[in-house]
Amino acid sequence: MNVKEEGVMENGNNIAFCLERIDAKFRETFPRRLFEWHGENAYSYPWRQTQEPYAIVVSEFMLQQTQVKTVIPYYLKWMERFENWERLANASEGEVLKAWEGLGYYARARNLHKIAKIVFYEKQGILPSEPTELLKLPGIGLYTANAIASLAFGKKTVALDANGIRVLVRLLSIHQPVNKVRALKELSRMAMNLLSEDSDFSLFNSALMDFGRAVCKALAPKCMICPLKEICQAEQPEQLPFKPKKRIEVRKEKIAILRKEDSIWLHQADSKTGRYRGMWVFPNFDPFAMEQKTILFSLPAFLSRYKIFLEVCEAAWKQEQLFQPNLWQGEWIKKEKISFLPLPAPHRRIWMKLMTERAFSPHPG
Repeated sequence: MNVKEEGVMENGNNIAFCLERIDAKFRETFPRRLFEWHGENAYSYPWRQTQEPYAIVVSEFMLQQTQVKTVIPYYLKWMERFENWERLANASEGEVLKAWEGLGYYARARNLHKIAKIVFYEKQGILPSEPTELLKLPGIGLYTANAIASLAFGKKTVALDANGIRVLVRLLSIHQPVNKVRALKELSRMAMNLLSEDSDFSLFNSALMDFGRAVCKALAPKCMICPLKEICQAEQPEQLPFKPKKRIEVRKEKIAILRKEDSIWLHQADSKTGRYRGMWVFPNFDPFAMEQKTILFSLPAFLSRYKIFLEVCEAAWKQEQLFQPNLWQGEWIKKEKISFLPLPAPHRRIWMKLMTERAFSPHPG
């Protein structure tokens, strides 16, 4: 099939165009077989053992841009430490960031903390149940609002994560990017039309996610055993969903390790701006304030839009008796206390490598 000749790529309303491909057989087969498959293959996650809104919100925030297998141990530890809105609302930002350490994308933790304060102090501990109200809370977008409304409150709304989107896009052979809000809304409306009024929308959302993870996988989809293969219109499923290529920027940063006896100099990143807001980090090397002693090692760090190579060097303050390190808003931290501070993942890796490989020179400068 030539996609352009079919008018798919050039049609401004591509998803609506694809609705014409949904016939009676598709409407009957898709939900029925999906529910049948899920009845035998549903995943059992800790957050699926409850409909408590707080637990659902925590899991949805953790699952944003993070794999399930990574989330599970963090979720269990989090729920032990911050078991409800009150416990989280009364925690310090440092405690929250430390508990989140290793999951990355720390804005999620800050927004979750803000929501806890709003719910506990302003809404008498009751989370809004409607997607339109949930969208007003920090860090909650269209998918997260629909997922919470469906999973925690049983609202009849479709929540499409990356797995669900992939399943629908392949079934209907949609070749238009679906990473825009308008396209996602159209796709959600299409899914809504496939369900009857008495359908279990929460179960549908979970089934679609699980099916995308287990069968209609991003790489190496299991088409041969797929129960939906007779209605699937994707000729080359691994090429869908279509994603425009992103240009990944490569950066290089030099990190300074400053020592004084048994202490290391760290500073707290600005709490309002910057990549690691509110977390403790080793300073970037400043040739005007520091002198480099030796290069210790290099580490790669991957972020959503760019790749960073961290060159770690041992350094010392220049003319320390004249220079005022407090201008950096940092302090000397005892080595044994550093592990208890909230460090972003790249800086945690630096610290672990320093400790395990004893990379320091024999005597601090």
